Amino acid sequence: MAKIVSSTELQKRTRDIIDQARTQDVTIVVETYGKPMVVILPYAEYQAYLAFKQRRQAARDERFAQVRRLAEQNAAANGLTDAEAAALIEETSL
Repeated sequence: MAKIVSSTELQKRTRDIIDQARTQDVTIVVETYGKPMVVILPYAEYQAYLAFKQRRQAARDERFAQVRRLAEQNAAANGLTDAEAAALIEETSL
């Protein structure tokens, strides 16, 4: 569970709050006027997030490549022009 601190509290206790995130494996949400603005999290958690984001992007890229290949195969089988096939591919990419 995340700990919530105000931006004013962060200004006053920066070192302590960073140490909490680092040593206690706590995610800290910094709010300004009750609105979440930023998150302070342990570096290992940040690295895990980046790895997840990279895997998700790679999977997305592969799905789009597969859709493009299928669209090209379909276009070839149905006698579409290259321009029509490209338009279908573009439409599926949006």
